[in-house]
Amino acid sequence: MNAAPPLATAGRRRVALVGRANSGKTSLLMHLTGSLQRPVNFPGTSVECVEGDVRLGATTLCIVDLPGIASLEAHSRDEAEALRHLTDPAAAVDVLCVVLDASKLIVELRLLAELRRLGRPMLVALTKIDVATAEGFPVDIGRLQQALGVPLLVVNGASGAGIDALRQRLAGPLPDVLPPVERADRAAGAAARRAVARSRTDRIDAVLLHPLLGPIVLALVVLAMFQLVFAVAEPFMGWIEAAQGLLGAGIAALVPAGTLRSFLVDGLVNGVGSALVFVPQIALLIGFVTVVEASGYMARAVFLLDRLLRKVGLSGRSFVPLASSFACAIPGIVGSRILDDERDRLATIAVAPLMSCSARLPVYVVLLAAFFPPHQAGLLLFLLYLLGVVVAACVALLLKRTVLRGGVSMLAMELPVYERPRLRVVAAHTWHAVRSFLRMAGTVILFATVVVWALGYFPRPPAIHDRFEALRAETPAGDDGEAQRERLDAQEAAAYLEQSWLASIGRTVQPVFAPAGFDWRTTVGVLAAFPARELVVPTLGTLFSLGEVEPSPDVPDPRLTAALRAARDADGRRTMNGLVALALMVFFALCSQCAGTLAAIRRETHSWRWPVFTFAYMTVLAWAAAVAIYQVGSWLGYGPA
Repeated sequence: MNAAPPLATAGRRRVALVGRANSGKTSLLMHLTGSLQRPVNFPGTSVECVEGDVRLGATTLCIVDLPGIASLEAHSRDEAEALRHLTDPAAAVDVLCVVLDASKLIVELRLLAELRRLGRPMLVALTKIDVATAEGFPVDIGRLQQALGVPLLVVNGASGAGIDALRQRLAGPLPDVLPPVERADRAAGAAARRAVARSRTDRIDAVLLHPLLGPIVLALVVLAMFQLVFAVAEPFMGWIEAAQGLLGAGIAALVPAGTLRSFLVDGLVNGVGSALVFVPQIALLIGFVTVVEASGYMARAVFLLDRLLRKVGLSGRSFVPLASSFACAIPGIVGSRILDDERDRLATIAVAPLMSCSARLPVYVVLLAAFFPPHQAGLLLFLLYLLGVVVAACVALLLKRTVLRGGVSMLAMELPVYERPRLRVVAAHTWHAVRSFLRMAGTVILFATVVVWALGYFPRPPAIHDRFEALRAETPAGDDGEAQRERLDAQEAAAYLEQSWLASIGRTVQPVFAPAGFDWRTTVGVLAAFPARELVVPTLGTLFSLGEVEPSPDVPDPRLTAALRAARDADGRRTMNGLVALALMVFFALCSQCAGTLAAIRRETHSWRWPVFTFAYMTVLAWAAAVAIYQVGSWLGYGPA
């Protein structure tokens, strides 16, 4: 493990923040560098760390916040990459800033003793002195400094106290490389004195880990999370939709009708906007999860759920990414990095898209409002969400017994002390998650949206334009004529879409979906929803000559619900009823119609095999479930009359 310390580049020094998870490294980085942090990936991996620069006189400190490690033996991808960064001479780390949590000094000093074996200059930043005192672990700083023999500075991640002294020390002369010592426990015993009475954390855990009260509190926390995501985010989503409408109207006013306007408004603004509208939910969810995790309660939730989740082949840690996936599967898939066992991580990634995300809600709302009374709609909505959970459990169990079979992973984790979350850290984690989603929306989702727009826009036969221009010329002036012209515009848009490449593809594959009761218009809606599931709503609006129909998670467009109820085929037979709507909702509950989710799986697994597998098994599963519902329902006499 020993590596010769690299020479610092003239005027630039590379500092690695090293420590256990939740030791306070992120807060330290924010105070050291201000707002200059930037997420970076280790070469050839999807493991992300954060860097920041700060200039002190003639020296520029490049500070790297490495993923948390518990020892020099890696148990996860993040730990492996952090250790590789520490031991690789090419990484050019000039000095290690070892961040120790004063409230867990004994285990922290064991890591310090191992890090000394790397043979690199180091100093210690001691955090959470106030937490240690409140927990009954007062620390004698002088005795600890004497016992360690390395430079030690006390810092406060909340207030920033001691940061200036640490910054100056990092830019000063490099500390001497000291030989390894085996006195970490003695140093901790000499410096820390534990109170005889139970600590604050012990008293709180007596309630939160109680066999009866613990699960009740956890259920209330999860309920609060869903209420926050779906209720608090609503006005912010409305503002984004309003801004999207204003931008589209502004472009329409400046750009003449034609291909360019359609591309800008329908392809870019409306397409990407349909993904951006979920940013408030993602931000609130990530912020909530970060607060719960930073407070120390997330570890308790993992502990409470581990026994239940292990029965279906997952780990208690899977609770965090799976819960995140109810807002959007993308942050849930990214959150799977917290799982140490690779088989557990891959199983969690593969089933995370089965959680009913926010993008499915507009589809549910339209179909439930069109074909089911309110007292049935609420129950069906609950069952659709429950369906994803049950199917995810079955798929995870099957995966762990087949392609991901192997040794059984054990949950070994340390329950952190309770502390007040730091708002700056919560804001930083939330922004990084949102930025990752925006990057996805600006690349993968944008590309998929443009492709689907092109398939739905071209070709443009002149005969359709000439026919509707002649009809518009015959309309009278005044309000009646304006209403007629609006109807003709909607009919013209439907005529173009009906003969588009997308409609041709829909008609070609429609026989595959016919056993599920889908007509060609429904099939086209399914295909158009690949960039984002909720795009099926405006696509059906266009096909039914309704003009623009916005997907809504609350109140559906009454024109679309009426059109669905009145839908007929060329022979005058009904094509939609409650049975077909139920089959379609179940299809969307189980299918993987989301380009961003598949791209996130590709990024996290570093392979195309898992996104292809996820798309294939979810599509087949969704099709089989929809076909079963329609065929059984038709046999019982509930098919369209």
